[in-house]
Amino acid sequence: MPEVSVVVAAHDQVRWIGDAIESVRAQTFTDWELVVVDDGSTDGTADIVRRHAAMDARIRCLVQPRSERSIARNRGLAATSGPLVAFLDADDRWRPEKLARQLAALAAAPAAGFCYTVARFVDPENEPLPIRKPPRPIAGDAFAALLRGNVIILASVVARRACLDTVGGFDPTLPYGCEDWDLWLRLARRWLVAAVEEELTLYRRHPGNTRWEQVLASALEVIDRWYDDPETATRAGLTRRAARARHFLVNAAGVASDDQRAALALIVRALREAPASALTRSGAAAAAALLFPRGFRRARSRRHST
Repeated sequence: MPEVSVVVAAHDQVRWIGDAIESVRAQTFTDWELVVVDDGSTDGTADIVRRHAAMDARIRCLVQPRSERSIARNRGLAATSGPLVAFLDADDRWRPEKLARQLAALAAAPAAGFCYTVARFVDPENEPLPIRKPPRPIAGDAFAALLRGNVIILASVVARRACLDTVGGFDPTLPYGCEDWDLWLRLARRWLVAAVEEELTLYRRHPGNTRWEQVLASALEVIDRWYDDPETATRAGLTRRAARARHFLVNAAGVASDDQRAALALIVRALREAPASALTRSGAAAAAALLFPRGFRRARSRRHST
């Protein structure tokens, strides 16, 4: 049995999947298996995976009809056996030391249910962008902080299989976009979280990324489902309306430089949810982004690059 099972869900990722696989094969930690679940690709993604599998017996390819990534990831979980599970998106990559660093972090934190690394954003040509996520890692009892927003890139996570089995895998009933955030919350509610501050995950920005509108809709669904449990507001120290308003404001700040009309509409929705959100840091950031989009973008880039 390998120590780490790497699960990749891929749909029409022929341009990127080879790089993702090579980044796994380049790991300094070598006791892993890699299962790529081809989710109904029509562009030859599976052929590339099979070529790698022919060269490396640790790699397998499973093909299924198009079912969306939660179902594909859950199938990958069911088809693997390692006590630790690492997730990787087909358009992202790892630094060679990633798994080794995370296994050491988990060994040092036996009460942690999962471990993540800081991620550096890169462009389609693998050139670094001035964004890291999160700028400052959170660890330990991270549930309340995570409920305020998903700061964890999926490709950065290594989780204990026993913990995943306890809470279940990805929820396929959630709208496409934030199913990973929901899983991190389920884990963080019961176990501590470990973090590696090095930028060992490379998250690729490209036109095929999930659109912000879809991510926001999915995030609001996650919030509403979690707040159906009265314990959520108490433990998080944040009301449902404040949590929803925060997401409108964060997205407003993110889109203001490209679409001021959309940013303004998001700010209005936030104020309808929770008028006091205008006085929060998120409210101030959204207002600055709307009024001074170029200056805000430069300031955010400087803050996220360190």
